[in-house]
Amino acid sequence: MAARGQALAIWRSRRWTVVAALSGVAILGLCLALAPRRSAAPDPAALQTQVLSPRPFAATLGLVGSVVPGDSIDIVAPFDGVVRRLGFEYGTSVTAGQVLVELDPAEIGQRRNEAEAAYLKASKASETLADWSSGTEVARARRAVDAAVLDLADVEHKTAETKGLLDRGLVPRGEYDGLVQQRRNQEMVLAGARQDLAAVVAQGTGADRRVAALELSNARAQLARLDGQAAGAIVRAPEAGVIVRPAGKGEAAEPLHAGQAVTRGQLIGSIARAGGLAVAFQLSETDANRVQPGMAVAVTGPGFGGWTVAGHVASVAGQAAAPATAGGPLASFPATARLDALTPEQARAIRIGMTANVTVDLYRNPAALVAPPAAIQGAAPAAWVKVRDPRGGPPRTVPVKLGRIAPDGVEIVSGVKAGDVLEWPAPAAGTAAPAS
Repeated sequence: MAARGQALAIWRSRRWTVVAALSGVAILGLCLALAPRRSAAPDPAALQTQVLSPRPFAATLGLVGSVVPGDSIDIVAPFDGVVRRLGFEYGTSVTAGQVLVELDPAEIGQRRNEAEAAYLKASKASETLADWSSGTEVARARRAVDAAVLDLADVEHKTAETKGLLDRGLVPRGEYDGLVQQRRNQEMVLAGARQDLAAVVAQGTGADRRVAALELSNARAQLARLDGQAAGAIVRAPEAGVIVRPAGKGEAAEPLHAGQAVTRGQLIGSIARAGGLAVAFQLSETDANRVQPGMAVAVTGPGFGGWTVAGHVASVAGQAAAPATAGGPLASFPATARLDALTPEQARAIRIGMTANVTVDLYRNPAALVAPPAAIQGAAPAAWVKVRDPRGGPPRTVPVKLGRIAPDGVEIVSGVKAGDVLEWPAPAAGTAAPAS
């Protein structure tokens, strides 16, 4: 009986041990089931992929400007005067030979007459010096020398006669001494007459003649210049086109009107040749070195009637434009783009002064490998991408060299080839995709 009780106690003890072991195994299995599977492969549905294939790629820059005359001819006032009549209106078309401005020639006529008088005086002086050796001044000086020679000879003759009479005691000593003094005076007169003759003759040679020639040349040039200016009192259009008011500030930008005084060289307007339009725009400091002359542009505008006009960058200023106010924004650099020849329909729609949207073609590659921005990991020059293993293995990390960046992707210059499959994790739900 005692043996039976002992066996029953042993069985109860083992039963509780088995129950405890089974409970531990169940708890461990539950923990393993609820724990995250770190070694599990990523869900293919959570990855994005793209097969690289060559395609056209372009990097562009959008700017806003205005239509301006591209190939123009400046019209300037030929002389100082008053506008008598205008034959045009700014912004309208003019034909070759059309009268643009008629100036009052009264003032230029007076100046021209003064110049002619100065020319005549200089011409007369030059002619006199050209025939100076036989002129009246030289002849007068020579006559004075001849007279002095004759007077001296007469005094010497009288002196010689008086000396003979003095030796014989027929005349007083004082009379002889007076003639001797008169001879000395006459010799001085002759010497002075000869010096005067030499000086008069010298006036017709050397520097004096050169000065007269220069004065005549200057007077002739001044007269010819004023004749040319007076002939331009009626200003005509040299070519056909659209005449626009001069660009500038203050009086330079005011429209011309009859009765207004203008100065020589003042800009009256500019004639934009037919089909020769351009677009003026401003570049920031960061874009000034990116945009180069010769780059292609595409120009549109709200007033273009749906037309898109091609062209090219013509110039980029090497000096920043003066800011409108002191301490204003960053410097900007003026630039222009020349438009290609317009069709008649385009020429009727596009007008000078219209707003123009300019798209500059900074870079273009017809067969580039382009990856989405999200596929690029890291940053240049240590950027890399994940390339899928075609044999089913884990993706490879491949360093790449990046090229240009555009809103539609990033150009990959080297590191991958056409046909490679890029993969990258998809953005989590509710997370915005990375900006390009």
